[in-house]
Amino acid sequence: MLGIVGPRPKRRPGRPPVDHGHGDYRTYLKGCRCDDCREAQRLRGIAQRARWSQDPSAADRAGHGKPSTYKNYKCRCQPCSKANSADVAAFRARRRAAAALGGAA
Repeated sequence: MLGIVGPRPKRRPGRPPVDHGHGDYRTYLKGCRCDDCREAQRLRGIAQRARWSQDPSAADRAGHGKPSTYKNYKCRCQPCSKANSADVAAFRARRRAAAALGGAA
């Protein structure tokens, strides 16, 4: 009568939420860190990187000249190779610096 409407439901009606159980990557994404869920997420990542490496245009969409394109998309063009080499050199330098600090303490 006065234009007041009751509260709306928080979820639209439809399919109820599904509990996939442990050992499923979707449970890992929800926050579970048990060994089974970690393993499922690890295998999912391996499969995804394998799919990416089969599609050369995926590396183009991701952008060249980044270490992630070298690692995830297996792009071996010169800009990606140089970016990965620089990333590995920086990682090694950080490790050396951390070891030097740890050894001095």
